[in-house]
Amino acid sequence: MSLQSSRAKGISCILDTDVVIDFLRRREYARQLLEKWAGEGLLAISTLTQLEVYRGMKSGEEKATNFFLDGLISVVVDVPVARRAGALLGQLRSRGVTVSTGDAIIAATSLQVNAPLVTNNVRHYPFTAVKVVQGLET
Repeated sequence: MSLQSSRAKGISCILDTDVVIDFLRRREYARQLLEKWAGEGLLAISTLTQLEVYRGMKSGEEKATNFFLDGLISVVVDVPVARRAGALLGQLRSRGVTVSTGDAIIAATSLQVNAPLVTNNVRHYPFTAVKVVQGLET
C-alpha cells in the first residue's frame, strides 16, 4: 500500500493503544477525541494494537471490544511496516535512544499510511519523521 493511496482512502489518524483503551473504558476525553478525528476521516490502528488491547481485556468486555475494533481500519504489520520499524529503531539506537519494538511498529504504521499518530504517550515516539499528536488535552 503506498502512502498516497492510503491517504486517498481517507485515514485521518492512527490511534495508539492507550487512546483505544481509554475509549473502551469510557473516558470522556477519548470519546470527544475520536469524534473529532472521525470527522476528518477514517480511524485506524495497527494490528499490533489489536494484540495489545486483547492482552489487557477484562472478563465481559469482549463483545464491546470486538464491536469497537471491528469499526476501525486495521493496518496490517506487513514486511514494509516491519522494515520501516527496524530502520526507525536503528536510527534511534545510533543516537543512544531506546524505545520498545511495539512503539516502533505503531510509529511505522503511522508513516506507512501517512497519517498522524494520536497518543497520550508522546515521549514513547521520539521519531522525527512521525507526526505525533497529543491525545489528552492538558
